[in-house]
Amino acid sequence: DAGWFSYTPLSGPQHAGISQDFWLLGLALVEIAGITTAAEIAVTILKCRAPGMTLTRMPLFAWAMLITSLMIIFAFTTLLMATVLLELDRTLGTQFFNTAAGGSDLLWQHLFWFFGHPEVYIMFIPATGIVSMITAAFAGRLVGYTLIAVAIVLTGFLSFGLWVHHMYTTGLPELAMHFFAAASLMIAIASGIQVFAWIATLWGTRPALKTPLLFILGFLFLFVLGGFTGVMVAVVPFDWQVHDTFFLVAHFHYVLIGGVVFPIFAGLHYWMPKITGRMLSDRLGVWSFWFTFIGFNGTFFPMHLMGFFGQPRRVYTYAAELGIGGYNMLATVAAFIFAMGTLLFLVNLALSLRRGQQADDNPWDGDTLEWAVASPPPVYGHLGPPLVIARHPLWQAQRHEADSAAPDERTQHIVAALHGQPTQWRGTLITDVLYAQPQAIQWLPKPTYAPLIAALGVLVGAVATLYQYYLVLPFALLLTAVIVVAWLWPRDSRLAMLDESEQTLGAATGLPVFATGTASVGWWGMVALLGVLATAFAVLFYAYLYLWLFSEQWPQDNLPRPGLAWSGAAFGVLVFSSVPQWWARRRHPREHRRPAIMGLTSATLLAALFLVWQVVEYANLPFKPQTNAYASMVFVTHFALSVTLLTALALNIAAIVRLRHKYEPVEHTGLQCQLTSMFWHFTVVVAVLVYAVIYALPYLIGT
Repeated sequence: DAGWFSYTPLSGPQHAGISQDFWLLGLALVEIAGITTAAEIAVTILKCRAPGMTLTRMPLFAWAMLITSLMIIFAFTTLLMATVLLELDRTLGTQFFNTAAGGSDLLWQHLFWFFGHPEVYIMFIPATGIVSMITAAFAGRLVGYTLIAVAIVLTGFLSFGLWVHHMYTTGLPELAMHFFAAASLMIAIASGIQVFAWIATLWGTRPALKTPLLFILGFLFLFVLGGFTGVMVAVVPFDWQVHDTFFLVAHFHYVLIGGVVFPIFAGLHYWMPKITGRMLSDRLGVWSFWFTFIGFNGTFFPMHLMGFFGQPRRVYTYAAELGIGGYNMLATVAAFIFAMGTLLFLVNLALSLRRGQQADDNPWDGDTLEWAVASPPPVYGHLGPPLVIARHPLWQAQRHEADSAAPDERTQHIVAALHGQPTQWRGTLITDVLYAQPQAIQWLPKPTYAPLIAALGVLVGAVATLYQYYLVLPFALLLTAVIVVAWLWPRDSRLAMLDESEQTLGAATGLPVFATGTASVGWWGMVALLGVLATAFAVLFYAYLYLWLFSEQWPQDNLPRPGLAWSGAAFGVLVFSSVPQWWARRRHPREHRRPAIMGLTSATLLAALFLVWQVVEYANLPFKPQTNAYASMVFVTHFALSVTLLTALALNIAAIVRLRHKYEPVEHTGLQCQLTSMFWHFTVVVAVLVYAVIYALPYLIGT
């Protein structure tokens, strides 16, 4: 009813029923899952690379996934906050998007499209990684590795500066539209770099026209066409003419199906032999490609013309005098041809799984490490960490070439000692971020149902919110919290096992079995979490300042401002809590654990005093969250700060428990204190910003 972009007011409280709430809550769950996955992928790429695989030797697909993961952390968090604010409008009566109460419909569009345009590149960038891998394998070389890697980074960065080109018709200032038009044109340069590098890679070679390469060639043709129309719609006057017409439908699908689906089909044909151990039929693959290619162009190319003739998008019928009946009939017939291409692929996949030709370990003569193991690969991947000394390790091993001198004796000794080890527990080698030098052996947990049960608790909470069974919500969240605590609770058996491992495997390799500081994956995971939270609060501050900018007075409706002195004292208490927190971090593990416990306890008590102070202050405010948009912003921003601070308190309590655990090694408790300290100081910085923006800034600027 409100479209996939869910514009307000169509999606606001006026929209009755639970369908919109289902969309918002379901999307929130997907966003949380996506953010978590992105953090895992980013940390894995940064910390778990094979020894010797420096950033300049990393496969381009890994580069693509690293940048995509970082984009997801920022883009998905923005949409998550937007969906939360809209759901609050629908369920609790806040006024963020209610123009009658000082809210803004355009605020939703800004937040949505700040996610919506990077999302296009979140889908596209992994596809470019696939294209680079397959193109190199079939050409036997790769031209412009560094340029492609830089272009991937530039694409990810510039994609966050394009969102307003979806809003040219909303009455924005002309200067702003010019800025975003320029940014929209600039990103074509980054895409063009990659296209020219792929063409140069294939130029002068005689690759076999197998199915994966056919889909790559189809991608190049279609994506270039989609890129041309993308440059056209970046120009403001042209966009005004074709906005919300079939021209945009055609452009969008040339970029996303041509630029994403075709590489995915190429990747499936390329890697499926490695996954299943059986080759797909090349004959059926060629038929699948041509049905897909011809059907796609027949479906979407006529839509460019229909858009010029005035056919609006999202309309299921059209006027006869437009004269586009023939084009629509062609698109309909071609859509069935397009579907036939997908059906042929599915038939090909089913037949290959039953009686396909056995695949060699490296049927395409690929250059990357996955082709060095059997097809299908064993569950452990490589028996030991492979040693990488070149950008194309398999090719250059065949040619006895290397990018640099042989690795040092320490690295060679570690790799040899870890061959087939450990055997009693699961672990992996972790390396440094830049040069992939071995740093430690990372213990990996055994399979457990704890994450699944915790996720089910979140799901039950979302369903309870959907049907307004609010009494169920705290029990669902409590279940999730209890499961997570039980999952992470220190166990003597694991600690004893790790102690024994340090004496054996640690002694053999010279590496610690437990990393601390920036060497640990936990440190980088905390950085990812803080990036998510920083983005969430940035969204709240942006919404606050945006609503202020377009309000005649601030606070709206002459509401009283929160007092500076009383609230300043409360925030001062919270800021001061960072002192004992810092002291606890400094005292441990250099000295005894008791001073660290005292510092953490003092910080916890000060933060608890701040929370009580805030509850008293807000209970006495002469307005409610439902009063107007200003009141909604004040209450929700402070609620977000309180939730973050409660999380910091929970981390502090967990650190105290771990410090009191007599079997807990000093490295474990040291890392726990470090991560807790990072989160605590971040929370204090956020609190200072909340005080500056919500309390002090209205006094400094006035209305």
